[in-house]
Amino acid sequence: MDGFGSGSGVIVSETGLVLTAGHVIENTNLRSFEIVLSSGRRVKAKPLGYNLNNDLGMAQILEPGPWPHAKINQDGNLNRGDWVVSVGHSGGWELGRDAPVRTGRYLKMENSQLVTDAVLIGGDSGGPLFNLEGEVIGIHSSIGDSVSENRHIPIELFIADWQRLEDGEQWGMLANLGRSGPRRPLIGVTVDLTADECIVTSVYRNSPAQIAGIRAGDIITQFNNSPIASGQQLIDAIRKQTAGKSYPISVRRGGRTLEFEITPQ
Repeated sequence: MDGFGSGSGVIVSETGLVLTAGHVIENTNLRSFEIVLSSGRRVKAKPLGYNLNNDLGMAQILEPGPWPHAKINQDGNLNRGDWVVSVGHSGGWELGRDAPVRTGRYLKMENSQLVTDAVLIGGDSGGPLFNLEGEVIGIHSSIGDSVSENRHIPIELFIADWQRLEDGEQWGMLANLGRSGPRRPLIGVTVDLTADECIVTSVYRNSPAQIAGIRAGDIITQFNNSPIASGQQLIDAIRKQTAGKSYPISVRRGGRTLEFEITPQ
């Protein structure tokens, strides 16, 4: 959505309101951006509000409707073990490839987030979590420590902040959402978890990666003097490090290899 990377979202009104994750909207840096629908049609949209404290985001399609849209669950009637359906479009739209649909079960509520075993991968952030009635019950927020535990923003939090989001208010600060215990170090990039290389798909504004000089499209080849061959390998390597300490990182950009120092936060 920032011109380099992509996230997911869901249309929830015939006027074209879109719910997504706050970190997807916050990272646009644009007055408008492009949404690619499941049909491949491209439409202009603008970011509205976000609440980074809870990772809530809202956008508005700029072209006239009415728009097909998903129904929001208003009841909050979710019980442990209930089946859920996860939809996202990691990597963006491709001709002949439908949006992946994954099933799982609701496990628990933790730190004001829904935790399920419905698999998420990079680029699914902002996509919808449905109940078996086809109603939106949450929005994908973060990939867990394992594929068996992933986190979603309950739709109730969107409902509570709806007017502020629609009015374009922007507030809060991103944290290690949904996690307890020691703070996990982050460098502020998203990577393609389906590729055979560690391809940076987006870089968050004012993140350690942006400060170091890393750009979307770079291929990370080494971190802390260890070879990196995939996005997951980078994630695993960073998890073992200490926030606030600097590490060498190597990237391939075009035909050049560039060396940087990065300080995870």
